[in-house]
Amino acid sequence: MHGVVVKNDKNGIKIGKIFLSDETLVKTSWLLPATVVPLAMVIHLLNGNSRDFPFFISEADFPGVERWVFTIGLAISGLATMLFSYRMWVEFSRIKSSKLLFIAMLCGLFTGGNLFVMSFANMYDHLALHVITASMVFQVGMVWAIVSHFAIPNANQKGKRLRIFSIVLSLISYVVMSQAVVRAVNGLDQYGLEGDTILTLDKIQYAIDVAAYAEYALFVGLILCLYSFEQDFIERSNSSKE
Repeated sequence: MHGVVVKNDKNGIKIGKIFLSDETLVKTSWLLPATVVPLAMVIHLLNGNSRDFPFFISEADFPGVERWVFTIGLAISGLATMLFSYRMWVEFSRIKSSKLLFIAMLCGLFTGGNLFVMSFANMYDHLALHVITASMVFQVGMVWAIVSHFAIPNANQKGKRLRIFSIVLSLISYVVMSQAVVRAVNGLDQYGLEGDTILTLDKIQYAIDVAAYAEYALFVGLILCLYSFEQDFIERSNSSKE
């Protein structure tokens, strides 16, 4: 038995007999989550499963149709992100190899890996693992964007401007979200709600009214970061064809 052979190919990667183009990988990494997350949230609302509004994105990972959309979509996105971060390192290292590019690749692999695990670790049954992986996606995802911003050689100007905007948006949103939740959760010990996710969320809904919108903005910021990578990759692909 021969294992599956993975190798770099022109403008993409081959896994066995399957060829995945760089364009497919980068579009999947940002367009799929940008589609499935709002879709899962809308389904969650229309099915009458939401406990309140606004709610955290991960609350849409609820048993039912929304869970299938959420889990499958983000699992595929996580794998695509890992492959794309690797391909980005391969391609841009041909222009100028650097430690920053390698660190960027590691951040991308780590972000995609945590996204994949998070897609299966729903907050209702695996809260601790979900919180850890979601935090890693947000935090290391921002580090990935920042490191890549400085690491990508001859970066596309449109991509750079978009990346700066998305990084600032992500950082501000993350601080607002974190502070709103931390301040609310600090006073919950007196209620004895440990282990009851729904009751805990209901109790701090006043904070979620702020934190959820900050999370939505953070999500948009990270999607825009991934989209900005596409701008650099398109320019790189076009130049390699000339």
